[in-house]
Amino acid sequence: MELRQLINRLKVLADYFFSNGIDDIYTNSKIYEVLIAEQFGHQIINGHANTPDARDGDGKFYEYKHYKVSSSNHTWTFNDFTDRTIEKLYYVKEVYFTVINDEYTIPHIEKIYVVPGEEVARYMEEKTQHIFNLRRMINISPMQIVSNMSYDIIEMETTTCSSKLKEIFLTASKIEEITGVDGILTSNKLWELLVAYELNHNVNSEQRKHDAYDEWGRTYEYKVSSDPRWTFQDITQNVLDGYLDDEKIVLAVVNKKRFSVERVYFCDPSAIVSILQCKLQDRMNGKKTIRRISSYIGMVDVRLMLDRGDAEWVL
Repeated sequence: MELRQLINRLKVLADYFFSNGIDDIYTNSKIYEVLIAEQFGHQIINGHANTPDARDGDGKFYEYKHYKVSSSNHTWTFNDFTDRTIEKLYYVKEVYFTVINDEYTIPHIEKIYVVPGEEVARYMEEKTQHIFNLRRMINISPMQIVSNMSYDIIEMETTTCSSKLKEIFLTASKIEEITGVDGILTSNKLWELLVAYELNHNVNSEQRKHDAYDEWGRTYEYKVSSDPRWTFQDITQNVLDGYLDDEKIVLAVVNKKRFSVERVYFCDPSAIVSILQCKLQDRMNGKKTIRRISSYIGMVDVRLMLDRGDAEWVL
């Protein structure tokens, strides 16, 4: 089956899950939350970072954390946590710390550490008092659970997977085989692939320095968003210097419901870096503590670059 047909099939499957109350199943590993929910008949909750992940038929809430066997980090990460993140855990019945073996086409859930939400909340309240990294990030390992919390372990002999969810994994596997891109169902990779398809680019694998390259080997940094505002996270000086090696920085807007690329701008990397440096300096001159070195490019910046000849509207 041709690549475009496979991408279209993912759209049809996304529409099915959307009609069943699950938004954007392909971004930020949401599909693995769906896989966990299917084991217990839970309903996924669409929301923001401070919303529980799922509820059961009795209205009890659950938080899902997972790591994949293929990952180098075999812990469960709470990124950019706030006091609200911890407070939320007091209102969930249980946190499911899940180990997923993604070495199979259809991922297999190996085991789940089931911990009462209040236990996790109390542990994080205690341990995060001594965390001084600006990201406010904490990793919880299996040993930390065993040593510090009451828990049950569910050993999964088989993993339930609905026919539609199974088809997503099979279709994604075919796309990965055609493109050579692994992990298209994690992070923002599928949407980068969609943009690359429109631009006749090739997407690099997850661990490469550059997001994509063209037929002449020129490299590109992709920023893909569902609205015309593109976030640049963890932009150290080394990251900014790396952008200067790219041919262009690609700012794209995608419609995740229609699976369409709405707009694409090719921007001069030095112009982007200059704007980001100015914005970061403004933040540093402010009074608030900067928890994460991040900034954004908005349409005001894009119009300025277009006027100066530092950007081109290509789609």
